[in-house]
Amino acid sequence: MDSPMTGNHTDAKQVVRTLLEHHACLMLTHINPEGDAIGSMLALALALEQRGIAVTCYDRDGVPENCQFLPTWERVRRELPDQIPPLVVYVDADRLERCGVTREELPGAEVFVRIDHHQGGTFDAGPALVDPGAAAAAELIFALLPLLDARLTPEIATCLQAAIMVDTGRFSYTNTTPATHRIAAELLAAGADLPMITEWTWGQVNFTAAKLLGFALSSLQLAHDGRIAWAVLRQQDFQAVNATPEDTEGIIDHVRTIKGAEIAVLFSEKRGVVRVSLRSNGTVDVARVARQFQGGGHTKAAGLTYEGAIENATHDVLHALEVALKHEPPGT
Repeated sequence: MDSPMTGNHTDAKQVVRTLLEHHACLMLTHINPEGDAIGSMLALALALEQRGIAVTCYDRDGVPENCQFLPTWERVRRELPDQIPPLVVYVDADRLERCGVTREELPGAEVFVRIDHHQGGTFDAGPALVDPGAAAAAELIFALLPLLDARLTPEIATCLQAAIMVDTGRFSYTNTTPATHRIAAELLAAGADLPMITEWTWGQVNFTAAKLLGFALSSLQLAHDGRIAWAVLRQQDFQAVNATPEDTEGIIDHVRTIKGAEIAVLFSEKRGVVRVSLRSNGTVDVARVARQFQGGGHTKAAGLTYEGAIENATHDVLHALEVALKHEPPGT
């Protein structure tokens, strides 16, 4: 296999040694998960089970509908198990709190392993395989397979292919590299179900999501001389069509297509909490802005959760983005 992780080979081997020293693990990923989070977690779980390791997968928000075709997706629990094994692995998250849990909620956990491609500040201690240059966490899982002596089955290939396609926008984002295409080719050759991935992820939109898109587009506004395009979904919008936060998937991509906008923002209000999605079409690092509000992500795509009124969220986040833009001349 062509591994993109040559620069972190020592870290990869340390992570694999740690994984294989245990007979069971709890695997986590970030809150409000998407295709890379779920696909990478499931792929690694399937690989570890080939080595006789019992894996429990957890995400407090469950599996989004557009990922409910991935092999073994039903295994993801929304409650922590009563018995926490000594090994905890978290995937596609820059720190444990991004998974919606604290160490105090994991009694019995002794070793924490992180596998991630996010930029971030202070990381949790423990073995880690981190490469912000990887297009998706799935690329790192792919690189671990030969070190784990795990077979690349059609099930694992489908999980990894879906993860990579989601995080690269079907290979259209700037994080796509030649290595990404080589990995995708190997996954396809190994039996990744490309038609099913495409149909479930992009080929169908439910009615409530379509209505929610209409509310978002009708709220579109420009800020900072048109360099920021932003939209708002209020609590009443969700109630009007009985929508869930999951139905906002993909709406931010419509906002980011506004001509001339270097940053796209979607504010989604739900029960006193505002979820904020950020996208950058220019040189502004939106992950840096998200970290000001305890969020995170990548240079071009990030998110955060704001506790408070949506009016305060729009004011504070837009102000932070305008400050960031002042350091970047238009059109850079």
